[in-house]
Amino acid sequence: MTSKDEADIPHSSAGLIVEPADANAEKEQFKAELDRTLQETERAIFDIKNIEFSDAELQSWTRAREIVGRFRPVPWFIWRISNYVLGKPGQINEVSEGLVFGLRRLLFAAASDPILGAGRKVNSMRVALDVLPPDVVAAVSVLHAVSRRLVGFDFERIWRPILDDALLRARVGMIVGMRAPSFGPGRGMLAGFAGRGGLAILIATGTLDEARAALELLASGLTIKEVGITVYRCDPLQVSAMTLSASGCGRDAAFGTVNYSVAGTGVPELENQEQLRWLGAFTICEGIRVGNTALVPELYWSLFNFELPDGPPALAEEFKKIVRRGHAWQWMV
Repeated sequence: MTSKDEADIPHSSAGLIVEPADANAEKEQFKAELDRTLQETERAIFDIKNIEFSDAELQSWTRAREIVGRFRPVPWFIWRISNYVLGKPGQINEVSEGLVFGLRRLLFAAASDPILGAGRKVNSMRVALDVLPPDVVAAVSVLHAVSRRLVGFDFERIWRPILDDALLRARVGMIVGMRAPSFGPGRGMLAGFAGRGGLAILIATGTLDEARAALELLASGLTIKEVGITVYRCDPLQVSAMTLSASGCGRDAAFGTVNYSVAGTGVPELENQEQLRWLGAFTICEGIRVGNTALVPELYWSLFNFELPDGPPALAEEFKKIVRRGHAWQWMV
């Protein structure tokens, strides 16, 4: 049994998003722009200093780019919001009601959420935009779009628990990101989600046999990188990196994830502080999720203003509560 063809899948305008009526011309232009962006990201990854890729690794990056190119994680109007708000390193731009046209129901749900918003019913765009930081608006838009995109594929019983794990990680990322104002909770959410979002996409877009094989290998104790390479011929984190790029989050977001995929828990030499923060947020979320904060270099804790040695255990304890209660963002999917 194979997954559906990309052309047959309803896009993420389902659910809480209403796609603008005049989107057809924009969509056609966006397809070409997205392909160009992904190819530029791939070339930039290959040119990263201090990383030498083997032929197999180069091929796996190309495969990840092709998978995300077919998957098309967000529609053009979500990319526009994300890129405007998060596209410049160390900067978060404000959003206006005109920019988020079509997202009323989504933003009402987010603003009403007790974790992200006011914890009471919100049904006014003005109030929603007062309650929600602009980076959270962008992150929620991307996460909802990717999640709804997955709903168009088969094998939900297999990929849905992995998506739920990605959203749990997004909860941790939100807590981490809010401790560094120039990075923000929204970027933190996306960094956390990247830990399992790529694997969910691989399983959803592959075949049933591949999905079953991936589950069996995960159950046997293999890492998601080993599972991805064995079954799908690419690392799920490569797919996550390309997804962040394709969602308008900026190249630094992709590079942070790239460097975790290559360097693991080491501290590589990066081009700028923003890439280091993306990598730090991702690494903290991973360390907290697997219950091993010793994996996280002290530098990353300091980037997000965690006091040592008390900060990591406190965050780990908070995450235990999140796991017991669930991510509570069922409306996101």
